[in-house]
Formats: sequence, C-alpha cells, structure tokens
Amino acid sequence: MKHEYYLSVMIQIPDTEKGTRIMRLTPARCNIWVVTRNDRTIIVDTGISFDRSRIEHALERKGLIPEAVILTHTHFDHAGNAAWLQAEYGAEVVVQEAESAMLATGDMPIPNGTYTFTRGLVGIGRKMQPVFRYDPCVAEHVFTDQFDLNRFGINGFIIHTPGHSPGGATVVIDDEIAIAGDSVIGTMPGSPFPPFADDVPLLLTSWKKIIGTGCRSFLPGHGKQVSREEMINEYEKRK
Repeated sequence: MKHEYYLSVMIQIPDTEKGTRIMRLTPARCNIWVVTRNDRTIIVDTGISFDRSRIEHALERKGLIPEAVILTHTHFDHAGNAAWLQAEYGAEVVVQEAESAMLATGDMPIPNGTYTFTRGLVGIGRKMQPVFRYDPCVAEHVFTDQFDLNRFGINGFIIHTPGHSPGGATVVIDDEIAIAGDSVIGTMPGSPFPPFADDVPLLLTSWKKIIGTGCRSFLPGHGKQVSREEMINEYEKRK
C-alpha cells in the first residue's frame, strides 16, 4: 500500500497546452488514467475487480462521471472493471478488434515473458488461468487501426499498437501525451521495455509508431511516466 501511495503522489502530469487534464485516478493493480476536458471525462483502463470500491470512491470524491472506458488491452488487471463501469455509469467501452471477443468472454491469455525471470513466472501464471477471469463485457466501439476521441469531447485518438498483446492500443492526447498501457513499463529499473509481450518484434514496430506520434511523455500501464528520451534510447538499443 505504501508503494502504491508513493506512486500516486509522484505521478504528476501537467495539463496539456490545450488544457486537457490527465491524472491517475487511484492506487490500483494497474494505472487507471482519467482524461478530462471541459467537464467531459474518459477513463483509460480499469484495474481488477478488487479495485472497484477505490474507483467508485475516487470518482465520487472528484465528482467525475466517465462517458467512456478505453482499454489499452484486455488482460484481467486492465479490463476487470469495464463491465461494471459500463453498467454503473453508462460508460461506452472502446477496444481494439483483435481483443473484442476475449473481452466479451472475460478471459485473456497471459503473454510471454521478455526476460529470463518473467518467462518463469508465465508458466506459473498459465496454470492459474481461471483465477484471472473477469466479468464479460461487450464493447460499444470496436476499432481496427484508429479511433477518434472527439466524440467524447477529448482532443485525441487511439491507435493500434500490438506486441504486448494482439489488440494493444495507445491513446494519444493533444499530440503531447501517449497513454500506452503495457506496451511501456514504468517499474523496471533502467528500462521502459515491458517484462511481458506476445511478440517482441511486433512490439518494437509499435514502439516506432508510438514514438512517431511526437508525444513528449508516455504514461505506462504500471509505474511512473516515461520520457521521450527514455523511449528513444531504449528503442535504438533494441531495434
């Protein structure tokens, strides 16, 4: 808990030049990002079911009602509350098409490890796969390559960035900040490269696409924000 609180304090995201505000909603199993502009709100990723009361209290405390839930992918720790937010707040769920069927069943395979120690963890996790199921959710919006967020009052778009998972997605806000889910990590010392990915070469192709947005800051699914310089340096080492 102390570690989660520390992260929630340390993640300070300046408003964009166009006045869009992005904040970490509450300590949770993954970073749950809230994007607001002109009293309109969307949420990116949702944590696990155990995070539900925290999310509810945080939304109530901040006076926020989300119009949409954007999923960067459908692993249990990111999509676990999508169905609940949809039912409770009327939030429209957006997901990339490669994972829409998995979201609808509440089940998503655990990805491969990219480091020696994480490859070992994958084997253990896959034996426990039923534990990671979550409430099924049928998304209102299923996109292929790109999705415009202006329909929700947010100046931004979502792009397909597979590699960590087949339907990985990155949310680009005001061409300044990219919310990249688990395509980027903020908890690995010295490297923003994720410890889990289904397809590393494809992930590197997505990194090139994410860097190509020109964003100055990259918000990961876990941990602290990653700078443009850190992204470019890691990409150059691995490409």
